[in-house]
Amino acid sequence: MRKESAYDWRTIGALNLVSAMSQVGQFGIAFVVLPVWLAQQGLDASQLGMFAASLWLGQLPGLGLAPWLCHRLGHRWVIVFGLLCTVAALLWIALAGWPFWLVGGTLAGFGLGLRWIGLEPWLYSIAPAHARGRLVGFHETLIALAPVVAPVLAGYFGLQGPAVFWIGAVFTLGSLLPLAFARVATDAVTPMPSHSLHVNPIVLLREQVFKLGVVIALVGGMTEAAVSGLFAVFTQDRGISIGQTADLLAVFGLGGLLMQYGVGWLADHRGVGMAALVCAIGTALVSVALALPLSYSLMMVAVFFLGGFITAFLTLALIASTTTKSGSMANNVSVISMLYTVSAVVGPLIAGATMKATHGDALMWFTAAAALAMACAVAMVGASRRESI
Repeated sequence: MRKESAYDWRTIGALNLVSAMSQVGQFGIAFVVLPVWLAQQGLDASQLGMFAASLWLGQLPGLGLAPWLCHRLGHRWVIVFGLLCTVAALLWIALAGWPFWLVGGTLAGFGLGLRWIGLEPWLYSIAPAHARGRLVGFHETLIALAPVVAPVLAGYFGLQGPAVFWIGAVFTLGSLLPLAFARVATDAVTPMPSHSLHVNPIVLLREQVFKLGVVIALVGGMTEAAVSGLFAVFTQDRGISIGQTADLLAVFGLGGLLMQYGVGWLADHRGVGMAALVCAIGTALVSVALALPLSYSLMMVAVFFLGGFITAFLTLALIASTTTKSGSMANNVSVISMLYTVSAVVGPLIAGATMKATHGDALMWFTAAAALAMACAVAMVGASRRESI
């Protein structure tokens, strides 16, 4: 009689595929390509900053409600509802105008928040514990395909027409197919008792790894949202065409795609603190380089590394949340994700207002300053010498 695997690899594979496909529509189109599309409609840096903030602001109720909804309805239905919210948001944005686009942005963020918490705790709870950092890195590598695939497809089919919305809807709805093959075992995702729905942050903050997750989330969300939401304004001020902007965004996503597994490996072997310090310093150096005059080819190299380092912030924050021993995994992922999202709401607003008052290069100086602040905070925590995953 054949002995069954201790791990449900069918469900692990299905959930990874759901993330990879849905992320193209929910993040690659909504968060990366739509700001470029909106810039073509005449929105300025301040308005684009407001739209980017609406995307991340909409995630907050999704992230907050998802653990409770997973307990009531199950992870599968929470994911389905999140996907449908994003499709409805894309339809709204295609038909509406400013300032009603902000409503669509909020709904798109809400859908992403539901899918995020509905899927990732389910996935990580059935993963091999001894390689969780690498699984998070692999999973983040797959979803990092989104900011590569979405700009490439949008550039091919046209950034100014309705193709952007069709691409988002097809990938978002298409992820329902692999979701149907995922199995929820009774011991895979533990239902949350009512007393676990509220996390005591004081208890969580006693753990060194959770402190690191908080630091990374608060600064990482700010930088990722600012860069992804306002990059089109930065390139416009440099005289870069819309086609070249799409190419740069694809290179940005490629950096995130290729560097995430390495970040997970570094976190597994040297600790989350060391990995965060490397990524923060790397982000600061590359951002300063991009703020200076560069040729287009050198800019592509710099954007590649910027995408890898910035995307790693979310990877590291999630690793910290999944390795925290206090509380349930779903709640810990939700708390860190909400902190990341709150920070992401603020980032585009500050950067957008600064860029409107000065120049597009202010985006990179803002990113460099935030990354240096993270490096200092991580060094103060000193967790790279006191904890390892």
